[in-house]
Amino acid sequence: MPRPQTTLRKTGFAEMATNTSINQELAEVEQEIIGRRGEEIRTLFDAQVSKAGLHLATLNCLQADDIAPDFSLLTTNDQTISLQETLLQGPVILTFYRGSWCNFCDMTLKVWQSYVPEISAKGATLYAISPEASENGRKFKKATGLSYELLCDADNSVGDAYGLTFTLPKIVREKLVELGTDVGSRNGSGEWDVPVTATFLVGQDQRILLADCGPDYRQRLDPKLVFASL
Repeated sequence: MPRPQTTLRKTGFAEMATNTSINQELAEVEQEIIGRRGEEIRTLFDAQVSKAGLHLATLNCLQADDIAPDFSLLTTNDQTISLQETLLQGPVILTFYRGSWCNFCDMTLKVWQSYVPEISAKGATLYAISPEASENGRKFKKATGLSYELLCDADNSVGDAYGLTFTLPKIVREKLVELGTDVGSRNGSGEWDVPVTATFLVGQDQRILLADCGPDYRQRLDPKLVFASL
């Protein structure tokens, strides 16, 4: 059995040498946004990272060797998925994202798609979880051709159980509405609550084998590192 591992991403710290592929993609996303919106958009980035950092400073996310809380959530096709039932078939990868409105989450989910055949070959299952309403997740899944399930954590109960949920700050809410993105209306709850971006590899005994969470949504754990732990 792989040794449990926890990584906590820190803003401003260099990524591990092997963790480059997905973060190179995300760095390009950031530069594209700055190119369209101007340097002042960095204020929006920084405000979100700061709020997520404050959340993690007071309520840590789950760590490796913790027991993963069970849950039952709806897929974009309104089918109920249970963590415990899925674990009967093999390990489960859970990746929490803010919503398809987030360019960085959009890219991350697309990168994960390229690993689905290898994940399935290992007998594992990948789920992506966000508070976004099922209808919005369904549209995104169809538009991008994702083959794995996007789960709707409408009331953020799962995000809460994993220690991830926080509320986007007022400055971010106002700027996103100005830019045409009303996160509250896209979420199943109507609130501006989102998870700290995180990834967990859960073994069949429901114990977390690999955990990664961090305040900077512009940086993610590379899927190949999760795949190597299967």
